[in-house]
Amino acid sequence: MRYLVPALFFCLFSALPAAHAHAEAPKYAEARLFSPVTATGSGDAVQIGLELKLKPKWDTYWRSPGDAGLPPDLDWKGSANLKAYSLQYPSPHRLTVSGLDNNVYTDEVVFPITVTLENPGQPLDLHLKLGLLVCNEICVPEKHELTLSLPAGAAEKSADAGLYEAALKKLPKQQMEGYGFSRAWLETDAVTGKTLLAIEGDLAVKPTPEADLFIEHDSGTVFGRPAISYDEKTGKAAFRVDPHTNDAPEKLAKDLATGDLTLTFVDGDTAYEGKTSVGMSPDTQPAPLAAPAKLKEKVTSIDLSIILAALLGGLILNLMPCVLPVLSLKVLSVVSHGGKDNRRTIFTNFMASALGIVASFWLMGIALIALKAAGGSIGWGIQFQHPGFLVFLIVVVLGFAANMWGLFEIPLPRFIARHAGKRHEMEPTPAGHFLTGMFATLLATPCSAPFLGTAISFALARGAYEILTIFTFVGLGLAAPYILLALSPRLFRYMPKPGRWMIGLRRVLALALVATAVWLGSVLMSVTATPAFDAGWTKFDEKLIAPAVADGKTVIVDITADWCLTCKANKKFVLGQQEVIDALNAPNVVRLQGDLTMPDPAIDTYLHSFGRYGIPFNIVYGPGLPEGKPLPELLTKDDVMDALSEAAGE
Repeated sequence: MRYLVPALFFCLFSALPAAHAHAEAPKYAEARLFSPVTATGSGDAVQIGLELKLKPKWDTYWRSPGDAGLPPDLDWKGSANLKAYSLQYPSPHRLTVSGLDNNVYTDEVVFPITVTLENPGQPLDLHLKLGLLVCNEICVPEKHELTLSLPAGAAEKSADAGLYEAALKKLPKQQMEGYGFSRAWLETDAVTGKTLLAIEGDLAVKPTPEADLFIEHDSGTVFGRPAISYDEKTGKAAFRVDPHTNDAPEKLAKDLATGDLTLTFVDGDTAYEGKTSVGMSPDTQPAPLAAPAKLKEKVTSIDLSIILAALLGGLILNLMPCVLPVLSLKVLSVVSHGGKDNRRTIFTNFMASALGIVASFWLMGIALIALKAAGGSIGWGIQFQHPGFLVFLIVVVLGFAANMWGLFEIPLPRFIARHAGKRHEMEPTPAGHFLTGMFATLLATPCSAPFLGTAISFALARGAYEILTIFTFVGLGLAAPYILLALSPRLFRYMPKPGRWMIGLRRVLALALVATAVWLGSVLMSVTATPAFDAGWTKFDEKLIAPAVADGKTVIVDITADWCLTCKANKKFVLGQQEVIDALNAPNVVRLQGDLTMPDPAIDTYLHSFGRYGIPFNIVYGPGLPEGKPLPELLTKDDVMDALSEAAGE
């Protein structure tokens, strides 16, 4: 795979070059200015071209980059006899990776430019500072300084006239017989329930499978690849497109209702650019064209890397501190078998635990889908912001602890117990194993893990299908140890035999659950109290970032919560290390801390702007990183120190 999701996020937040001078870095794009004429002539405008040649497998961005990237930046300061300029963009092609769409150029591209002269008939001296973002597996900002001089005199064809003419042919046509866009509206897809943008227009020729539509709007909304249906008898085409937004349908409709859509249709050598507006309520629309099968494939497809990230994230979650209290129940489940139970009993009990985990993730996904549809804020672990949930979980934890202490047992329903065989005295029932799995999921949600944040953020930024699919695979990852034990009962031959010693073990392990209940009680107190910020940290306010960076300072943002155990681990083992503390105490470093112990819409909006739906979240800004550099969920000292140095431009 050419890109991974972290590389795309790096592209999105990569900064322009640092303010301090360094040794010349290698460049992955060659750039030059040229003109199809030898002199300025007698008119008030001159045609020139900007040519880019990219190294193999590298690309740069269109005027609307998509989910990630930056368009070319042109600075003409220092030019003589230049009054204005107009740059035209050839048709791009789409690069889709892990559900993110980017509009790019590869290999070579020429941008035709019309330069309006201050003094017609006089010489022209151009000085261009060109900023590019070029990407492969990483994204690299480049600066190119280019010059071009044209003398006064007759404008004869130059040696580059053919190159310029070829570039003009690659521009989208504004007028093409048989092509046009008539109207656009929002509709709900019957298969997925997602809000889609539907566009109707005319195509003179049946589109090929490679046909694409690039959509631009002043709101900045990014749209995915369209599903296209075409009626060969009438020449009518319908495009249905997935908006890459977390906004409610009402807000999306309001945003798109202002101003026109700019639509660029590209199919091989055919390129047409037109405009239309979003309007017409569904009850006044004529019957739309039938949704093509290709739409279902697009909407319901999830990149394999995201599925693998979900599986690995769930698997690693077993090792996180949030799930450690559940180890007491896991240990008891394992040793209670003691190698005596038959395969069927072992399989039933451990698959019940696995089913409890997956079922919990389904319930969680359904709840988040409903909350998202209602316009609420969603994220990983947000239930810990609510006192009622914490009280419920404290009761559940203490109930499990009391059960392990022997105060009571969780029995099977009578109609099931009637058909169950004889059990070990201290072996939980299948229902108990199922509840253990659900319990593990409840305690896992205040933690994040490598790969997990990427998968969860991808899912929550999209629709019901993606949320349920990704949550299923996270659940399977968390349940993997149970599934392995269910399918490999021979492992139990090496376990000690059950006996009275297990009574002591149960009571010791029950204390771990009591400690968990005490921790949950402290979180409950925090949720109902005024947020307190760590010493040296200022309350987060996004408006403080830009002025501090403009003043040459480095800014580190820490979004945390009292219920987030991964956040506390980062604080203790990384942010609390003396070397890191010394670096953060430097006079040029501004520390901003956001508290999500209780709901905070402003912080939620800030997180969502980075495609994040869970915490911990840390990001570093500075003169060398004006757009910010997000750090991994699990911090290391090197992550923080390297980001601080990079932000300072060192």
